[in-house]
Parts: sequence; structure tokens; C-alpha cells
Amino acid sequence: MKKVKGVSIVLACLMALVFVSCEDSVSGANDGGGPEAALNGTWVHRNAWGEEEILIFNNGNFEILNNGLPAQMGTYTISGNYLIIRTTHIHGAGGLGVSDGNYGTIDILLGSRWYSRSELISVIENRLQSAGVPSWSIADTIWHIEHFFGPRTVIFTLSGNVLSITSHGETTTYTRRN
Repeated sequence: MKKVKGVSIVLACLMALVFVSCEDSVSGANDGGGPEAALNGTWVHRNAWGEEEILIFNNGNFEILNNGLPAQMGTYTISGNYLIIRTTHIHGAGGLGVSDGNYGTIDILLGSRWYSRSELISVIENRLQSAGVPSWSIADTIWHIEHFFGPRTVIFTLSGNVLSITSHGETTTYTRRN
């Protein structure tokens, strides 16, 4: 039996920035008034396909937009060069694609609003149960969602109007939007 790869949160997972644990080390995060003050603002990354990812940091809160659509929001803390992210809400603008346990996916349309972890899990569980998805697949999908909402750590550096975030050895560069 094939193990399910879990949930694919369409907007949230399209982003190049995947907040997961890293073991790299980078120096120089403190820029001017400290990393918290320097990180505040809007940061933009455009990938090779022309898709735009926007990170907005504001005194311990963050929001991520993909191509102008809200994707996720939550809180963050800084420890040295580490940015510790806690997603609190996922936006339903793009819906979800989740595994059906049989090599396919089920599209789950969501309302265009913010969903907390418990709200998102409830919607997905109900939809998958009504579609006859095996319980082991539902449990695996829920595990992935809970992991997504858990604390994740990335390495960051600030240099003037450039923010670099390193995750899994790959660095994504953002520029400050005025």
C-alpha cells in the first residue's frame, strides 16, 4: 500500500519559502535597530516563473501572500539568526488539494477567509470522510496539517534592503518594498 504524501496546501505550499528546521549557520542578522525592527516591513521575492511571494513582518506577526492572495499568517520570534515561525491561520482563497489515499487528490474548496488549525482540520476531515477516503489516509493528512502549524525555524540574514532566508540549504532572497 502506498504511503500518502500528505496535504498539499495549494497557496501555502507553492511558496518557495518552506519554514522547516535547518542546521546551517549564518551570521550578521543584527542590522541597525536590531533584527526585530529591521525585519518589519514588506519583502518581495519573484521566482523564475514570475510568481510573486510577499512576506509582511510587523512586530512579531507575519503574513504571506502569493501572487497578491493571502496564504498564511501567524507569529514569529527571533533568536540570533534564527526566525521561529508559528503559523496560526491558513487562508482559503486557493482551496486545498489532499490525497485520497489511492494515488489521486481531492480538491477541497474553502471560503475566502482565514482558517485556524482546528477549523481547517475539521473541514478536511469531514470532506475526506464524506468522499470515502480511508481512515489511515485521513490521519496522515491531519498529521501533515498539524506539522505545518507547528513551530518551524529558518535562518535569516538582513543586509540593507535584502532579506535572505535559508531553509534546507537553499536560500531565497527578498527585497524590501517601499
